[in-house]
Amino acid sequence: MIGLVGWFVGLLILGVPIAFVLGIATTIYLVTTGIAPLSAVPQRLFAGLDQFVLMSIPFFIMSGALMNEAQLTSRLVQFANHLVGRWRGGLAQVNVLSSMFFGGITGAATADVAALGPILIPAMEKQGYRRDFATAVTVASSLCGPLIPPSIPMLVYGISSGTSIGALFLAGLMPGVAVGLSMLVLNRYLVRNMPLEAPGPVSLGWIARSRDFVASFRVALLALMMPVIIVGGVVGGIVTPTESSVLAVLYAMVVGLSMRTLKPRAMWTLIVGAAITSATIMLIVAAANLLGWVLAFERIPQAVADGFLALTDNRWVFLCLVIVLLLIVGLFLETSGAIIILTPVLLPAALAYGFDPVHFGVILVFGLVIGLLTPPVGLCLFIGCSVGNVTIEQLTKALMPFVAVIVAVYLVFAFVPSASLWLPRLLM
Repeated sequence: MIGLVGWFVGLLILGVPIAFVLGIATTIYLVTTGIAPLSAVPQRLFAGLDQFVLMSIPFFIMSGALMNEAQLTSRLVQFANHLVGRWRGGLAQVNVLSSMFFGGITGAATADVAALGPILIPAMEKQGYRRDFATAVTVASSLCGPLIPPSIPMLVYGISSGTSIGALFLAGLMPGVAVGLSMLVLNRYLVRNMPLEAPGPVSLGWIARSRDFVASFRVALLALMMPVIIVGGVVGGIVTPTESSVLAVLYAMVVGLSMRTLKPRAMWTLIVGAAITSATIMLIVAAANLLGWVLAFERIPQAVADGFLALTDNRWVFLCLVIVLLLIVGLFLETSGAIIILTPVLLPAALAYGFDPVHFGVILVFGLVIGLLTPPVGLCLFIGCSVGNVTIEQLTKALMPFVAVIVAVYLVFAFVPSASLWLPRLLM
């Protein structure tokens, strides 16, 4: 097993993509140890993909791409501006609210930064915000995406652990909202001394403003109904997660075509993009299943669980150790890959300590997605640097207060299970 770890770490250091790291390291281990014939490799790769619920991943990705292509992003920003944009520092709050709304469409943080950054960062800079601060707000608030349903990381955890995806979606909603609200409070504090340009005077009467707000809400509602349809259908038992993903694609197409903002000629490009993203995740899933099979054969999950139990019989000490591990792993591994690798190893130990698998899913996903904001391999960090035209050093420094607040929120939901479990227990 030391050889497997050595190959795994060595390939990571060389910069090999995580899917190939998993597959190559495990295959080399099988060859050198002879515990199974090489014919087992393609069999286990296929077995990892032979799950009906995996079909939902490309459809969820496609639905988010369709809604973005249908120009719903700018409409969500406009609606958020109607809510909080009139006050001093309002544009920073608009940024956060837009990320919360957008997260309910895509379920991915990277899509949030890439879509909202080019719109909001220049607008914030024009109003007097520092570019590094504007970029930091955009990057930090994007963390709502992987938590608010439909969350791709929650879906990956549900597939890996066999946990109810509907319950995971509901459990992730409260941490996602809490992250957004904490960003609103922090922004209010950080902008207090910034020399910002005051919002322009409101010349319309209250009746005209009300009509404008209602019109903006009506358009934004089409986008905001996406997570309601997905989560409501799954939780209500009307559709399975896979069927809800197909329903989301159909809904996005109907909305985009009826508003005439989605051009049929753009469909092929969107399909190709969704296929490439989905294939990346599927490769990770297949290779991780091969690794998981070897780990199970070598009884590594049981050994890890026994090791934790021998180390301490206190579930909260165990939780502290897991949190530290997740925050460190999140610095170096891509979120979906890390979830697939760690779930079969840590979940048996968590169950032995009496943790609810849904609550542990929140702990695992939340802890790992924080790594999206931090070097050395934080995807949102690098996308933010590109979109905001700032250096990693500038953005990392500007992100520090946001990361501190997000970690504080994370600890609350990790140590208070009812904070995330009350909603799934109420509705399921």
